[in-house]
Amino acid sequence: MQYKLVVLDMDGTLLNNEHHVSNANKEVIHRLKREGTSVVLASGRPYESIYPYVKDLDIDLPIIAANGALIKSPLTSEVYYSSGLPINLAEEIIEYSQENQFPISLYLDGEVHTFNESMVKIHWELEKLNARLIDKFVGNRKLFKIIYANTPQKIEQAYIHLEQKYKGKLYITRSDAIYLDVMNINASKGKALYKLMDMLQISSHEVLVLGNSFNDIAMFEVAGLAIAMDNSPQEVKDAANFVTKSNNDDGVAYALDRYINNVKV
Repeated sequence: MQYKLVVLDMDGTLLNNEHHVSNANKEVIHRLKREGTSVVLASGRPYESIYPYVKDLDIDLPIIAANGALIKSPLTSEVYYSSGLPINLAEEIIEYSQENQFPISLYLDGEVHTFNESMVKIHWELEKLNARLIDKFVGNRKLFKIIYANTPQKIEQAYIHLEQKYKGKLYITRSDAIYLDVMNINASKGKALYKLMDMLQISSHEVLVLGNSFNDIAMFEVAGLAIAMDNSPQEVKDAANFVTKSNNDDGVAYALDRYINNVKV
């Protein structure tokens, strides 16, 4: 199969546990580009945190950010798609987090806000972003995503409760065992991928996707070939066509060499 587009999740997939792109993964991406295969990054991260990686890898296609709530060009800053949370529902999600003591952050257009000092440190360590500490939400700017942080058990409980309560009203997923993401019902990595495919005039069977978490399953359902990382939860592996090595073992390079570069691995 000749794949024209490769879509890569970032944390737990393209990035190792130190949040770096390995030399092997860099090399395979550059090789794909030289041979005419397009590469796109799709992440739950805000655009501003994805952009430095795109620049370093010399990727020029639009970035899928905030789990598909934003599609934006790294070359011109043109926004191809954006979907913000309804303010009334966002206020309910924020209120629930505060009542149940979930540290949360808000992904706004160009900024990250949080009510918790612990999250300020996390955003810097993980995303190299200076999150703004606030004590009140003011709904006068587009809000792309709300993220909850807690133990896997607490996140699972919140996911079950919120997904049931807001089914058909909000898109709720988990980007990691300790993170729960809340977006507009019209946002997901899968829906964003559909829009990008339409822009590029590419069909599903020409798309290869790699990911490691629950928010990547929406892309798996779109792509011609879905590849999960070895560090993925079992449910994510079950949704994929193939399981590659872990993010710490150059799993992206291993899979792309096998399925695109025809390297015997």
